[in-house]
Parts: sequence; structure tokens; C-alpha cells
Amino acid sequence: MTTGVDYNTPMDDESTFTTGPHKTDMLVRAKGLQAEVEQFAQHLADVYEGYFQEFPKNMHLSLYHDVLSEIENLENDINSEDPMATHRISSSNLPYLHAVWNTAKNSKNIVKLRHPVFSGPFKHRILAPGVRIRDIISQGGSEPKRNQSSRSVRIDIICDGGLSWHKVSTITNRRLLFDMAKEAVYCGDSDDGESTDGVTQDFSDVPLVKVAKSLKRIAQGHRIRNLSPTPNLVLPRISEGEHVEIDKLLNFCRDMGVNILCSNATPPRLLLSQDLLHEMAPSPRRNITPELNIDASVLVALSSDISHSREEIQPWFGQSQKDHIELEKNSPITPQLCSLLGDRALVCTREAARSLVRIVHAMGTVTENSRAHVLLTPDDSITREERIETLRLLSIHCDKIPSCLQLPIRVVDFTPDLNEDSYAAHLSVPIWEKLEVLTQPNLFPTCKPARNGN
Repeated sequence: MTTGVDYNTPMDDESTFTTGPHKTDMLVRAKGLQAEVEQFAQHLADVYEGYFQEFPKNMHLSLYHDVLSEIENLENDINSEDPMATHRISSSNLPYLHAVWNTAKNSKNIVKLRHPVFSGPFKHRILAPGVRIRDIISQGGSEPKRNQSSRSVRIDIICDGGLSWHKVSTITNRRLLFDMAKEAVYCGDSDDGESTDGVTQDFSDVPLVKVAKSLKRIAQGHRIRNLSPTPNLVLPRISEGEHVEIDKLLNFCRDMGVNILCSNATPPRLLLSQDLLHEMAPSPRRNITPELNIDASVLVALSSDISHSREEIQPWFGQSQKDHIELEKNSPITPQLCSLLGDRALVCTREAARSLVRIVHAMGTVTENSRAHVLLTPDDSITREERIETLRLLSIHCDKIPSCLQLPIRVVDFTPDLNEDSYAAHLSVPIWEKLEVLTQPNLFPTCKPARNGN
């Protein structure tokens, strides 16, 4: 049984950065990598400016700190007279970090870079970091606690809104053949020329296969939008089709359910541009329409004292009120809502407006009634600016209420067209059939409820 190998560091015999000019070139490329990651960081700061979620701005920090550390070490070793300096340069982690960044530039909707996730054992599936609700990123419950560092593994790129995990390895064909030959000796394989035709090879003890197997297991222990992330093993220095045995090992990993991406399938290195940055980390506001339909729950949140003041938990409060107050302490809703509403046109149905009026008249405080009046009442004697100023005076989050907020919210009448033909004509046949099954299950006797365990 072989021990694990860190494939994120190039082997000594593979290094090309040993002479003076190559050392300088390596430092230039490292500085270029630093500059691109900093450009990505600035892009994150721009697209998340004023947004209610702050932490996505920091999705690059782990990778960035690794790059800075390697550059510092490289600069020290280039100017060092220590005989071991050349060895340390040849063992630099920078080729691996370049590979991670190149993979990131070919990824879309990135959630995290070089992010640690819990590696098990799993009593149940853990919520993975990613987009749970449209364009809203959740950090999930996967990041290990301080005392669990030994039970974690870093995922190099979490992308596609959390649905794809990429782990990068800079192992070469040469190193992989060495590991496979070494493992064959440990497994007692015969070298007397006997044929192995018809015998299924087991690569389970090869270190790279162990990495793939671990990646698959950990991904299955997580969930995002009720799916396990798809594990991808990126091998930019492995060429498929050159060695039969390597191809067999790669297919062995694929049969486990891990996507393998070799240099043959790796897209060319991309130049960092604004268009590419917006693919890597799109604006969280990109899908918000110019006009927003505000439902009753949002109206209540915008009017509630809990959302606009520091409420103390009272003994007579129900559990839902207590939970709401605790949630508000950690994640205030008013700044979140206002950052999304911005200067967009706001409308609500008459039913939603009536629901708010009934609630505040029945159980609302004076301040809650005042907020509801500011939000909804079409009083021409009150200007939009005066409404905003009043709302600010009634809130501890006054600095988070934008001056461009479009008040009052316009109440519209909405009468749904109950004629089935009017909307059925706009649906494809498969979608229409699925809707029919959901809305009228009795018409489809073959659709039986699933039994427990099925």
C-alpha cells in the first residue's frame, strides 16, 4: 500500500525553473497571476457593491493568500545563497496555483476558490456552499470547525452555483506511471510475462485513484438544491491517448463517477477580460427585472417593528417571534430588501395590500401603521422624498434605506384569466402534461403515490 502523494507540487525531476533566467521568468509569471487574481477581486467588489451579501466578495482570498505566500518564498530564494534555495524553487507550488487559476477562468458562476469542506464521516448529507435561491449564495454548513482541520479537504473551484467541484492535480504522465509501477510491485503482480488478458485491473491503491475516490465520497456527502455536487478531477499535465495503462486508470476513475479532464480536453488559456470576469462571477442583480411585484410577506417585513428596531424577547412571545428576533440580530432584513429594491418600480396586488392593512389594523403598533401608510397610501400631498425620510426616521437602518426607493408602492388589480386555453397554448406538450399530472392527478390513474423507501 502506497502513501498519499501531494500532486499539487511538481516533482523535482519535472521542474524547469532551476537556472537564473528561468527563475526570473517564474517570478514574472507569478506576479502576473497575482495581478489577475487582484483584478478578479476588484470585479467582485464592484458587482457586490451595496448588495446585501458581503461574503461573496471574499471568495478568492484563500487562493490569493496562497499566491502571495509563494511569491514571497520565491523572491527570498532567488536572492538566497543557500544551496537548498534551488531545490525550494523547483518545488514551488506556483505551477499548481497557475493550473487552479486557469481552471477557474474556464469556470462559470464561481462560489468559492480553494475552499475547505468537511470530509466526513457523514451522518447525513451536509448543505454545500452554493446558490440555493436564485442568485443568492449560501455558505452552507460544510466548512470544518477549528478543531476539525484534519477532517477537511480543499476543493480548488466550486462553480456552476455550487453544482460542480473541481480539484486540480499537476501530476505528470511520468509520475503517474511511476506510481502505477510501484503499486504493481506492492500488489505482488507477476513480471514473468504471463498474460493478464481478461483480468480486470484494480487501480484502487494508486494515490491518484484514492484522490478521485475521496472526492466522489465527499461530494456525495453534500447537497445543494437537493443534488450532490459533480466531482471533477482536472489533470492539466496528463495527456490521454499516449499510454494504454494510464488511459485504463483514467477510465477506472470515470467509472467511479468522477469527471476526468486531461490536457487534451482542457480549453486554451483565456485572456482575462470584463466579459470573462462576468462569466466567472456574474452580478447577483443580473436577473432582477426593472419592475418588482412585492408580495404580502415582503410588505409585512418592510412594516414590522422587528425589522426596523431592536426588539427584546418577551416571555409571552411565540417561538416564531423569538426565532425572528434572533435571526434579525444576525441578519437584518431591511438592508437586504432595500439593496434589492433600489430604484426599481414597485407594485403589489390589491390582495397583498389588503392583507397588510388587515394585519397592521388588527395587531400592528403605531409605528407599524405609520410604515404601512408610507409604503402604500396614494397620498399626493406627500412627496416620495418625504416618504423616504419618514421611513428612515422610523428605522434603525436609516442609512441603508436608499434615496432612490420608489414609494409609494403602486397597487394594481390583477384578475387571472381562468380560461385554460389562454395559457395552455404557450406551453410545450411535455410541460403541459406534467402540469396536468400535478393539478389533476385523478385523471392519471397510473400515477401512484410513492411508497416509503422507493
